[in-house]
Amino acid sequence: MPEVVWPSSSEVHAAVAERIRRLLGEYGGLVAEVGGRTMAADEGILSEQPHSATTVLVPGACLCAGADWHAALWPAAAAECMMAAADLLDDVADADPGSTSSESPGVLLTAAAGLLALAGAAVVRVTEDGASPTIAVALARLLGAEFANAANGQAVNLQTDRPVDAITAYRQSAAKSGPLGSLIARLGARTATANPEIVDLLGQFGRRLAIRSQLLNDVRDAAPDAVKHKADVRSGARTVPLAFAKSTGAPPELSEAEVGLWEERERARIAASGGLIAAQALAEAERIGALQALHELEARGHSVDGLRALVD
Repeated sequence: MPEVVWPSSSEVHAAVAERIRRLLGEYGGLVAEVGGRTMAADEGILSEQPHSATTVLVPGACLCAGADWHAALWPAAAAECMMAAADLLDDVADADPGSTSSESPGVLLTAAAGLLALAGAAVVRVTEDGASPTIAVALARLLGAEFANAANGQAVNLQTDRPVDAITAYRQSAAKSGPLGSLIARLGARTATANPEIVDLLGQFGRRLAIRSQLLNDVRDAAPDAVKHKADVRSGARTVPLAFAKSTGAPPELSEAEVGLWEERERARIAASGGLIAAQALAEAERIGALQALHELEARGHSVDGLRALVD
């Protein structure tokens, strides 16, 4: 294959952000307002200093698979809308006490539905950049099927309050995050090629990357020095750090002040029990798996430099 020139991260972010602003501007309303605010939070694609793995992964997979990365700008915009919807759904499901959203759960759920609809509208616009209608149909099918798989994984995670062991917690985390990562990478790969082996390898990379990210997020959420205390520890969320330490949530009879003290001590206990280290070890295994997928792609003559930067 000819030498591949990888674009800068800032170049990719700017191009994808332009498509998203255009999309939101065309439809407007509360869906665009909530969606824009969600994607502008922290280091999101619409923030002042964006740093989005989703935005980098879709065009990166497309470039790795053999096409110009610009061909995947609309699929990348679709992926960002999808992930914004997933974030809103998570916010409602988690009911974090520290959430600053000014909208009701009903509004957030409706906005999430609207963003998913916009994701579908965006992904088929891949034809505007030269892709065939066949590719557009394939991407739309991917978007629907893989998001449904992720929703099934999240539903199982929310289905019961029964404690789980660390292995079950890992499997549930993988079931809800893995399909999204696979989908994000496959959107870019399928834009470039119909070769199932290449699409599958890039899907494996995306899956591993997403599971690793989920595990590391769970570590940060349970750590004693967490910048923001999410509801995980208080509610006994079924994440690997908590399951490993057999942490099942705050006793219901405690007052708010007592819960704060309990949580401080519980976070320290989770760390001392090895919960954080266990999740970090699993995350490292996922990183190695992601690198193995890239090694196979490189052995087939595909450039992977820009993707390797996501896991190095």
